[in-house]
Amino acid sequence: MLALLLSACQTRPVTTGDFTRPEQIKRWEMNGKLGYRTPEDGGSATFDWEQAPRHGAIHFSGPLGFGSAELTWRPGMARLETAKGQWQARSPGELAWHLTGFWLPVSALEYWSRGLVWPGAPADAEENEAGQLVRLRQLGWELEFDRYEPVGRVALPHRIKAEQEANRFTLLIREWQPLP
Repeated sequence: MLALLLSACQTRPVTTGDFTRPEQIKRWEMNGKLGYRTPEDGGSATFDWEQAPRHGAIHFSGPLGFGSAELTWRPGMARLETAKGQWQARSPGELAWHLTGFWLPVSALEYWSRGLVWPGAPADAEENEAGQLVRLRQLGWELEFDRYEPVGRVALPHRIKAEQEANRFTLLIREWQPLP
């Protein structure tokens, strides 16, 4: 009887197969490459991104002019650390400017990287027959989602191209790991 009661209290660990829709994924690790171009500059870096519901961290390495950089945030506070210095701001997007020379909407990228519209601003979205986001206009950015790959039972973006006036970036996601 005790064994039956104890087994009823155990919870099964969450696996990538438990997610059937991108909006169910609230925590993840992903890695890949970020390329960017502005009228004055351009570059690329590899990244490792860890995301939880109210905080996140992205480690960049490569030729961004810094060697490596660590961008971390939680509500109301963000920090960027590089070999050239440390900066703080209210949002990670403000600090991403130090890396790319333009405002990179990191808060929106938390949604865009899962193939979702960011709920914080109006948007014009286009989906394919499978219900996947293929084009999005939001925050002045025009985004194209042209490569989805299965991760467990859900298809997630693996390449996102974005353009805002003369600024561009491409997010190439090599590996996705949704977390419980």
